[in-house]
Amino acid sequence: MKKIKVGDIEIAYNIVGSGEPLILIGGFTMVKESWDLQVAGLKDHFRVITFDNRGVGQTTVPTRPFTIADMAADTDGLMNVLGIDAAYIFGVSMGGLIAQTLALDYPTRVKKAALGCTSHGGKHAVQPEKEVMEALAKTADPSISPDESVRMKVSITFTKQFIRDEPEKVEEYIRSCLEHYPSADGASGQMKALSFFNVKKRLDEITCPVLVITGSEDKMMPPDNSRLLAEGIPHARLSVIKGAGHNFFYEKPVETNTLLKSFFTS
Repeated sequence: MKKIKVGDIEIAYNIVGSGEPLILIGGFTMVKESWDLQVAGLKDHFRVITFDNRGVGQTTVPTRPFTIADMAADTDGLMNVLGIDAAYIFGVSMGGLIAQTLALDYPTRVKKAALGCTSHGGKHAVQPEKEVMEALAKTADPSISPDESVRMKVSITFTKQFIRDEPEKVEEYIRSCLEHYPSADGASGQMKALSFFNVKKRLDEITCPVLVITGSEDKMMPPDNSRLLAEGIPHARLSVIKGAGHNFFYEKPVETNTLLKSFFTS
C-alpha cells in the first residue's frame, strides 16, 4: 500500500500487474481490498490500480462535505500523480457514479468505461423495493454493532443461493468488511455525496465506449437502472449476469473478469 497527496487529501492505493492501466473505483464504503478477486483475475492482462475513495480505508476522511464530482476529481488527480494520461475504468455502485462523472468531466482520461450495478441518479432512477429500503435504513442505525450492520447488508447485496451455497466466502466477505469498517463521518460523507447525484440529462455526452453490467437478482440497485443507462449512453451495451445480486463481481468473479477482459481488449 502506498499513499500520495492529491488535492486536499491523501489517497491510499495499490498497483498490481503490467500493461494498459485499469482503474477500479469502489462503491459505498468499499476499500481497495474489496477488489482482490478482480485484481487476481486481471493482473496478468492489465496494470490494475485500486484505491480507497475519500472517507474510507486509509484515505483521508474530509472534515467538509464532498460530492461525487470531488471524488471524480480525486481519481483524475491520482492519475496525474501516477503519470497516467488515460485508462480503462470499472466502477461499481457509487463507483459507477464516479466513473460516469469522470467520463463526462474528464473525457480524455477514459479509454473505455464499465459501469456495474449503478444508475444515472435522480428521481427517475428505479428505487429498491420498500422492504429493501427499510433494511438499508436499519443498517445505518448507530445503536447496532458493526457485525450486525454488515450481516444485514449481506442479505441485501448477495443472493440467497450464494449465501446458502458459499458460507465460507460470505464469512470471508464479512471479516473483510469488519476489518475495514468505515468511520461514521466517512460513511455519512459518502452517503450524502451519492444522494445528490443526477446525470440523466447528460448521458448522451458520454463519448467513450461503455459496457453496463448488472446482476439479474440485484435488490439494492434494480437491473432496470442498468437498462436505462445503456439506453441513454450512445452505443453502450448491456450485460446481465444471471443469478447474481448487487455484489455480482464477488459472487461471479470469473464471469465478471471475463466480461471486463473482453470489453477492454476488443
